[in-house]
Amino acid sequence: MFHSRVFLVLTLCAFSCFGMAQESSQAQKETSKTEEVKKAPELTIVGGRFVRDDYTTIGGGVVYFIFQERLKELPHENTMEKVRAMAETAAEVDEEGRFYLEMKPGNFALVYDPTAKFRPEMANPGPESMEKLRKRTPEQVKALIDVIRENAAKGLPIQNGRIGDAYIIENRFVRPPAVDFGDMPLGVDQSATVIAVKENGEIVDFPVMLKLRGKNGDIYEPHTPTLNSPGRFVFCDLEPQRYDVFAIGVRLAPKEDAPITTPTLENTAFEFEGVPIEHKVTVKLPAGQE
Repeated sequence: MFHSRVFLVLTLCAFSCFGMAQESSQAQKETSKTEEVKKAPELTIVGGRFVRDDYTTIGGGVVYFIFQERLKELPHENTMEKVRAMAETAAEVDEEGRFYLEMKPGNFALVYDPTAKFRPEMANPGPESMEKLRKRTPEQVKALIDVIRENAAKGLPIQNGRIGDAYIIENRFVRPPAVDFGDMPLGVDQSATVIAVKENGEIVDFPVMLKLRGKNGDIYEPHTPTLNSPGRFVFCDLEPQRYDVFAIGVRLAPKEDAPITTPTLENTAFEFEGVPIEHKVTVKLPAGQE
């Protein structure tokens, strides 16, 4: 009974987040139609270097950039094929582990495949990138919902900082005019797990979506809870600094006209020092919705 309820909660959370994303996307499109002049985002000069935990390099290969919030769309089968299709751009990695490119801003996950061979056309947006994906077909919507539900049950297809034989570095912010990610150790756990509990200390059994705000103002996206880890939001590849947890509104019922509820949180702040940490926050629903 508990597992079925948790699965329902996770599914509702997934559907709610998906619905909000669709609404936001539609609002942005409607706004853009009213604008007489459209300005393309300013390109950012981006560089960085992949290293092992002992700071030696693998060298060679290709790094793909996908929006961090789209990790929940990665399937468990043919995952790297989906990464390539969703990539906004890609760059060649040299023998010293370095890469360099110009790209549009955003919060990205970097997927580094040391075995891939770079071709110039890889730098173009993939067919399922946000640059190309204007409107999903009914079949694509169904496939997306199926993947989100599978990941709610199994977790994302990311294990120990890897997607198959490729490595992933998450929550990397690209902003103009230039950003240098510096040395990025591969396969190193630099995560914070935020656990959502009720006032009685029990894990929440209602839909919740939590994010982090860094001291620098950046918003970090999590791996959302699963059937086996209810209420646990894992934020990967964080930089050492102070973070504050905040909640975004979700629908508590699977209905389009259900109100969007934003809970209040207690014990939201913590310091991250570069090693894995767990932090509990107390989640309170508005009066009358407990």
